[in-house]
Amino acid sequence: MKVSLCLVAVFMLALVAGCTADGSKTPTATQAPVASPTTVADSVPQQAATVATPAAPVTTAAPVSTGQKETIKISGSTTVLPIVQKAADLYMATHPDADIQVSGGGSGVGIQAIGAKTVDIGMSSREVTKAELAKYPSFVVTSVAQDGIAIVANPVNTIPYITLDQAKNIYLGKITKWSEITGADVPNTNNQIVVVGRDSASGTRSYFDETVLAKKTPTKKMLEKNSNGAVLQTVAQTPGSIGYVSIGFVSKDVKALPIWYNADKIIPASLDNVKTKTYPISRDLYVITNGEPSGLAGDFIKYILSTDGQKIVSDEGYVTVS
Repeated sequence: MKVSLCLVAVFMLALVAGCTADGSKTPTATQAPVASPTTVADSVPQQAATVATPAAPVTTAAPVSTGQKETIKISGSTTVLPIVQKAADLYMATHPDADIQVSGGGSGVGIQAIGAKTVDIGMSSREVTKAELAKYPSFVVTSVAQDGIAIVANPVNTIPYITLDQAKNIYLGKITKWSEITGADVPNTNNQIVVVGRDSASGTRSYFDETVLAKKTPTKKMLEKNSNGAVLQTVAQTPGSIGYVSIGFVSKDVKALPIWYNADKIIPASLDNVKTKTYPISRDLYVITNGEPSGLAGDFIKYILSTDGQKIVSDEGYVTVS
């Protein structure tokens, strides 16, 4: 009996061994490789790529953005030009997408250009007239700095100061020799006055003609120059000359004449006197846009009005508006 039972047991074990050794595809044995990370990566590469795609713009957004330039053009007043050019240089240094192109030509040129929409920002050293505002009602005018107009003479001239009436009469051709003004003399010359001014496109000339000349036309003998720098150079090189420039352009090469104002006090052409509005020939400096400035033009104007931008105004020899 015992032998029979043993034979039965041996027979059953043999059957079990035969089933497991014949390669039968049991669920447990075949599913384990599917769970393997290697198998998943190899079997579904398209799914893996799809998951990674949304992250790509995040890592590449900066390079794509910096590769897309935005350009604006600015033109106009040569008085405002140094402020805007320096601001543009510093702005572009930290904004590689920005391309800011700045040129001069005078306030009249700037106003005409922004009116014709051939530029994005116009620069002016005078107020926009009522006629211009009527013609271009979409103009938005923003003051970015304050400035004074200095009356300058060649350094060899002994003149200690000048009155506004004397300056007016010189520019109207009524005073033609320095010997007609007390204290003025140009050694080794016949004291003939050489009158130097700006051309008709100049906002500085417009303001000077209105404020000092009472809107009268200057003498035809006046040498018309197209920039502050050109006036400065001519006066510096011509002993008997007189001119006018933005205070921001005054240098040791010329003599900025204090103004004897209202026969009361002598007022030097200084930034402090412009700031306190005691200097009699002072004005604001402007940028102009068609409509409210937006995009790069708007951001750039905000930069000029910021603390950093107004530091540029001060560094360039003008008075801040903030």
